[in-house]
Amino acid sequence: MVQAIHPLTRAVIYDRSEFQRTAGEKQLLDLYMTVGFNETQASSSSEVRGGRRKTPPMGERPQHERIAELQAEIEMLRRENAALLSLKDALQGSEERYRRLFEDDLTGDFLASVDGRILACNPAFLRIFGFASIEDALQTNIRDLYADPEDRDRLLERLEREGKVENEGMARRRRDGSYIHVVENLVGRFDADGELVEIQGYTYDDSERKRAEDALQENMRWYQQILDNPFVGYVHCEIVTDTAGNPVDIVYLEVNRAFEFFTGIGRDAALHRRVTEFFTPEEVTDLITIYGRVALTGESATFEYPLPSLSRWFEVTAFSFERGRVTAFFTDITKRKRAEAAHRESEERFRAVLESSLDVVYRLNLQTDRYDYVSPVVGEILGVTPGEMTTMDHDAFMDRVHPEDRPVVEEEFYKSILRTKGFLVYRFRAKDGQYRWLEDHFTVIDDVNGWPHFRSGIFRDITERKQTEEALQRHAAELTRIHRDLESAHREANLYLDILTHDIRNTENVSNLYTELLLDSVEGEAVGYLVNLKRSITKSIEILGMVSKIRRIHAGPPLLRPTDLDAVIRAEIAHFPEVPIHYEGTTATVLADDLLSEIFTNLIGNAVKHGGPGVAISIRVEADEVGFFRVTVADTGRGVPDSQKDVIFHRYERKQRGVGEGLGLYLVQILVDRYGGRIWVEDRVPGRSEQGAAFSFLLREAEGVPVRP
Repeated sequence: MVQAIHPLTRAVIYDRSEFQRTAGEKQLLDLYMTVGFNETQASSSSEVRGGRRKTPPMGERPQHERIAELQAEIEMLRRENAALLSLKDALQGSEERYRRLFEDDLTGDFLASVDGRILACNPAFLRIFGFASIEDALQTNIRDLYADPEDRDRLLERLEREGKVENEGMARRRRDGSYIHVVENLVGRFDADGELVEIQGYTYDDSERKRAEDALQENMRWYQQILDNPFVGYVHCEIVTDTAGNPVDIVYLEVNRAFEFFTGIGRDAALHRRVTEFFTPEEVTDLITIYGRVALTGESATFEYPLPSLSRWFEVTAFSFERGRVTAFFTDITKRKRAEAAHRESEERFRAVLESSLDVVYRLNLQTDRYDYVSPVVGEILGVTPGEMTTMDHDAFMDRVHPEDRPVVEEEFYKSILRTKGFLVYRFRAKDGQYRWLEDHFTVIDDVNGWPHFRSGIFRDITERKQTEEALQRHAAELTRIHRDLESAHREANLYLDILTHDIRNTENVSNLYTELLLDSVEGEAVGYLVNLKRSITKSIEILGMVSKIRRIHAGPPLLRPTDLDAVIRAEIAHFPEVPIHYEGTTATVLADDLLSEIFTNLIGNAVKHGGPGVAISIRVEADEVGFFRVTVADTGRGVPDSQKDVIFHRYERKQRGVGEGLGLYLVQILVDRYGGRIWVEDRVPGRSEQGAAFSFLLREAEGVPVRP
């Protein structure tokens, strides 16, 4: 029961300045004092009404009664004061507990006005939102702590409507601008008119839980994607063991669509069945062993595994979260394995080529200044083993380069770092002390940071080639001298030939003139001698003419120009009026010079000379190969035997002739060659050589063909 408080001591006891009280504590103290006062009055009244005692006026009572009454009241005051002191201690303890509860609370507690002002907060609130002090927090509008300020407007609407908001999760912004995820409980305080005036909130930071939840959701999404991934197979299996605990089989508990695609086994057909029901034990023995070790030891494994019955290779990652069971993801690496096999085969072939090559292949690590690889043929060229080359650094290498070549080699090695490629020819001292000429082609390869890493190249021994080149240079110098001497001799020979041709021709012309005069003045047998002499002189004049033309042909390159072939042929036919020649004409324009007529002069003349009395000649022009015209001069003479058809144009060169014989056809051949064509002889009537010959030759068409200088 609450002790009564004497009215005289109430004002003294209820001293609010002694400690600061909360609103609830003040109400409790007021109530306590009010109840104590009322009970004291009621007690006094009841004593009067009960007839136990009625205090007479001071002047009417005896003094000892008055003293006894004062002593009773003093004792009562003493008990009331002790009760109030006990109440004060209780209130102070309650206030301390409330303060500790507020300040030590792990949730961020705060009191805020409707307009966003923070009225009070605890240390946890400061820590959650990154405030340096309470003063810093009280100067901040709570709207600034929302990731989206409209979130607070929506919360206020709910508070006005529902009075409180429980377990509301949302993103909030800390003082430094970073974001956290919190859960809040809010309680609204309303005035007498029902208007919201203050918000009391309790906030705790659940960012870690939120991140864990997001990570879990992401893992679940990833797991679902794996299950649905058509390119990554998934199996969850149980290991079957024998009595000794050794794995002997696998039971499929779960598979995905990719498993179906890779193996051709449907999901419903695979579940709860053993792997040996689909594959032979020999094919999956190693797979069972690996899965069993993972499932029984908990150690994960990544490996490659072939299934010959499927003609596939798989890369498998297996792990276990529960003893006796294994989860595995696998991908089809068949193409990669085939590519690797092809690459190995190619690499082996390439290595075989390198090691059997006469050229030395090398790779120098520029960052370690050592050779990573040198092909074995280096021993045949330089007498050193690949191992000896790998111990050779730059200085040791340069020490073996011929002193005259070192500056060029150093400069080229340096430049190659800038332009990546290089080429060198230098002398290198072999193990036997002799210098070998090397031709070195190399490339500089950078690392991922752009720094020179390797110099890879091929060098070959060109010592014999250099010796040959030196010999050729000597021979070239000798040939130059010989050519110079030949040119001098040629000029002299031409000079002598010009003199002889000119003088002999003049002499023969004079001789021919005197022969004609003598024919008019002699008779009898002498006439026959003169006729033979005149024929010989005429023959000699013709030979000299042929020689002059051949010499002109060989004097220099031809100056070809478009030539009217029809005009040339008709002009030559006119020189043989007594010979029947059949020619229908042509519109062809060919590339030739003013010596083209000599071809027809010699062919028609040979037909007349060797054809006998009554010989007939025909000339025909027709298109032949692309860009060429074919000209045929045929006669009805005695023809050309088959044995002579291939050599008839070379009789003059082979000296299979009499004086001057074969010179005309030789001239024809070199003229046709001069014009870029070719010539041959056939039977006029195929298979009947005795019925005449047909000489055919090709001439280039002038239209659209550049003139050869």
